[in-house]
Amino acid sequence: MKISAVRVTRVHMPRVDPAWRTASYAAKAVDGFILEIAAGGTTGIGATAAHPSNISGDKLEEELNGPVRSLLVGADALSGNLIRENMRKVNVHTRTSIAADLALYDLTGKLANLPCHALWGGALRSHVRVVRMVGIKPPGELEATVGQLVEQGITHMKVKVGTGIDEDVERIRALRKSFGKGIWIGVDGNGAYTPDQAIELSRALVPYDVALIEQPINSQDLDGLARVTAASPIPIMADQCVNDVKSALAVCRSRAAHIVSIKATKMGSLDECRRVFEVCRAFGVRAHVGGSAGPALVDIAQAHLAASLEGMDEECEVGEFQALTGDPTTGATIKSGYLEISMLPGWGLNLSS
Repeated sequence: MKISAVRVTRVHMPRVDPAWRTASYAAKAVDGFILEIAAGGTTGIGATAAHPSNISGDKLEEELNGPVRSLLVGADALSGNLIRENMRKVNVHTRTSIAADLALYDLTGKLANLPCHALWGGALRSHVRVVRMVGIKPPGELEATVGQLVEQGITHMKVKVGTGIDEDVERIRALRKSFGKGIWIGVDGNGAYTPDQAIELSRALVPYDVALIEQPINSQDLDGLARVTAASPIPIMADQCVNDVKSALAVCRSRAAHIVSIKATKMGSLDECRRVFEVCRAFGVRAHVGGSAGPALVDIAQAHLAASLEGMDEECEVGEFQALTGDPTTGATIKSGYLEISMLPGWGLNLSS
């Protein structure tokens, strides 16, 4: 069965919070992309998004309409692994290849009349706990933003930090004062600190029951991250320094993190995500599904993956599509802080009319 047609749609997706920023970038909107592939009268849907620190929307669109389209049209729809291997050979960005990867899974699931998670053994959980990200804000604005999420049933927050130790501690102190033990808090430094500063920050945050500190120092400094991990009383999570099996192995061997963040958009395929998970599990390092703002389909796919892996952290960053407006799909459901795992064929989503 040959892939007969490919369609790329670019979608401008404004942020609900136009003042969104982290220690490394700020953005008022996201350029999302939908990739449709047709074979035998069935259409598979994939998705991705540009990112200011990784790849521009124009470059991503160029790769989707260029090498990816060329590899897909005329290819055997059920030879996904061969297509993925060919994509690796042409060296497209991971945020490009993930769109094709997800579309191929959706197409296969629909042809088999199975949800995608059933293609690798089925879901162990019917839903996953959603962690939502909150950008850098003064304490008062931060409390208001978190309060809005709590009203929506979200109780797990990853708070962006990195403007100074005192300011960061005050942010978390203010949240604990307002919400007590009613919320789960992780923090993300986006590489803003030196190793010594990161250690100081971790010790200062101990009274506020912080669950993890993500990438507090430069992602290129693996030795420094190992030193922070050894000294920190709070679990340290590696993010930007892990984007494939090789880098995951380096982090695990160096004992450079207690947790590794697994993101489909930085690893380029769900299979690579699974391989990274297995490396982490072999070393006794926790694995966490990380997130990035983009179309709902990416979050749904990561939720399918997380629900199928025994030992994956319960908390998953699979709700960031709700941080954007203009999502081109329907069917993603978050209730009382959980994203539900669909039993519909493929990813269980439909394109909006």
